[in-house]
Amino acid sequence: SNQADANQTAKPSTFHEPPSGVMAIAASLSHESLGSPSDKAKNKRSKRKGSSPNSPAVPSWLAEMEAMEDEQGLTCAVCQEGRTLQPTQLLGLYGFTKKVSISGIRGGSRGFIDGTVLLVSLPSRIPESLSGTLIDEEWYQPAKKAADALRRTPSGAAALAEISSNGHGTRPAHYVTTVTAGNAIHCECHARARSADRSHPKAPKSEWEGASLRNSRVTCNVILPLVSSKSSSIPLVSIENALADHQSVVSSILGSRPKSMMWTLLHDTRLLLLRMAYGEPLNADCGGGSLTSNSGLIFRTLCLVDMYTGDADHDSPELAQHARQLSVGFLSAMEVLISTSYGAAEDEDVNILKKAILHAAPMASICCILYDNNGSMLDENQMNTETKPSALRLWEKYKERFLRGLIQCAGNRSSNGVDDSGCLTARAKRAKRPRPPSFVEWETGNDDEGDNSAKRRLALFAKRNNLRLEQIAPSLRPMLTLYAMLDHISSSFNPDMEDTAIDAASEKLTD
Repeated sequence: SNQADANQTAKPSTFHEPPSGVMAIAASLSHESLGSPSDKAKNKRSKRKGSSPNSPAVPSWLAEMEAMEDEQGLTCAVCQEGRTLQPTQLLGLYGFTKKVSISGIRGGSRGFIDGTVLLVSLPSRIPESLSGTLIDEEWYQPAKKAADALRRTPSGAAALAEISSNGHGTRPAHYVTTVTAGNAIHCECHARARSADRSHPKAPKSEWEGASLRNSRVTCNVILPLVSSKSSSIPLVSIENALADHQSVVSSILGSRPKSMMWTLLHDTRLLLLRMAYGEPLNADCGGGSLTSNSGLIFRTLCLVDMYTGDADHDSPELAQHARQLSVGFLSAMEVLISTSYGAAEDEDVNILKKAILHAAPMASICCILYDNNGSMLDENQMNTETKPSALRLWEKYKERFLRGLIQCAGNRSSNGVDDSGCLTARAKRAKRPRPPSFVEWETGNDDEGDNSAKRRLALFAKRNNLRLEQIAPSLRPMLTLYAMLDHISSSFNPDMEDTAIDAASEKLTD
């Protein structure tokens, strides 16, 4: 009985006294649940940061999304990704390209416009007053070498034929002009969307019908490849296919294969600048496209021209040197005419050179900005030195001479009755207005001649005593606008421009 009583007394102890290990766990749980709010916040932060080895791991997809960079610049209209998230995919810009035919008398003579006539019309020997100077070495000699190479090409022979016809040939010159609404797409995304549109079971669409829907319902017929130095991670096959597709579309629109895509795009840029300078509606053909989006197209096309120029250096060095030396050829021709030993003569060669200067002024300005304006800004003393021509920032130092050429070009267009860019296909009938007189010879003197130059200019005004500002303003305003646009482009353009820099420069250009 005593042993039974002992057992009965021992049983409650086994139920009311938990083991020491259980008590320790309970104490720890109690301490954690009764901890201060600051301790709870610390625990939550440590779990969120993953500092505790027992905390759950962050999903890989969430970590990848947190590590993704924000997309900047153009994005694809299909996948909404751009160069940052898809560096191996080539972007293209939807655009609308059309063919324009311009007669020679209305400023469409190709040899005069692209400066071929200007280069081949340079005198065989520079005037004695300029012989041995740096103008002779830095400008005249390189331009003369480019002219000698051009004479052996078909374009040089055609230019000599235009000289004999005085640039008023019966056959018009054919160009392309492009506008855009600013919408981009990956070339591979466009190819997949094209296949999906054609094989749609209920509503199949052609390639460009579906593309117009992705282009904010703006009509388009071409994709301009956005190739630059930043495209090093894109496969070369993708770039070649995109460039071949673009060239195929341009060839189909022109009706023949372009001899040089570099010059085709340079003329495209020139016509777009003229359309903007004349204030023409850029959305008349495709139903969309603003000044800002088309200003961005100018910068992107110039970047593509720079790439084509690099290819032409190997495939057609004569054409590449023609473009590179056009600006110095223009400046040397201006200096030759200013010199008293040559410019004072009134013979046929001098008249042809004068005409070549005014026709080539817009293209020479574009080539100067593209090829001779990419260096760093010179110091103030060197910029103000007139003894040595600068190979860098050529536009910044000699833009007044280009302005003279543009003013002379405006006078020539006015005297020939040209009041638009030549790209308008349908416009309302206008009342006939009296044609204003030409002012091609407004700037014929040398600034260094002092009073004699001023007297000659005053004599020119005296001969035109019926000339009024309101008569010349409609013809002069487009070329002054073009000069202002080119001056802004020269300060912003770089062949390696990022999308954000292009957007900022485009908005500033249209302000």
